[in-house]
Amino acid sequence: MLAIALPLATLLSKSFQDGDGRFVGLANYVRYFSTPTLVASLWNSFWVAALSTVDRRCRWRSSTPMASPARACAPSRLFMALALLPLFAPSLLSAISLIYIFGNQGFLKSWLMGASVYGPIGIILAQVFYCFPHALMILITALSLADGRLYEAAAAMGTPRWRVFWTVTLPGARYGLISAVFVVLHAGRSPISASPR
Repeated sequence: MLAIALPLATLLSKSFQDGDGRFVGLANYVRYFSTPTLVASLWNSFWVAALSTVDRRCRWRSSTPMASPARACAPSRLFMALALLPLFAPSLLSAISLIYIFGNQGFLKSWLMGASVYGPIGIILAQVFYCFPHALMILITALSLADGRLYEAAAAMGTPRWRVFWTVTLPGARYGLISAVFVVLHAGRSPISASPR
């Protein structure tokens, strides 16, 4: 309650106040949703966050699908070390590296097929790069806590791997998957949509 609910309630209460701290009711919300630019920013924030979380149609896989390997092919220590490197990098390094790689003079600029990294594609790439280690840690923990007896029973019965994944792995890791989705979704939203003030 003290660590989560109280700070959130305090933050929410600020949205019902004006700049001087006076109570104004829903006036901030009315002003926010009556401004087309702010409504568009809210939609863009939701679109980018959702795309960073679940979009499988992109050429670059999104954070949560990339970070959910089947239990049978758990990542090696080398893969884990490489995947967690962004946690130790300075915050601006990912942005600078994306510009050097996919920018106007980037050496992989052609991979964007004529699109520009200075827009939604760049934002989504940066969000995937930033959120992937966090989603990976959550999902690896959830997968490591799976009940091995279920996998042994499935193997003894000759269950195909795809069915083991859908009936054993996913149900066993559902809470970790939901947590990873919310972490990526929260990190993917824009600060401008956080408060109607």
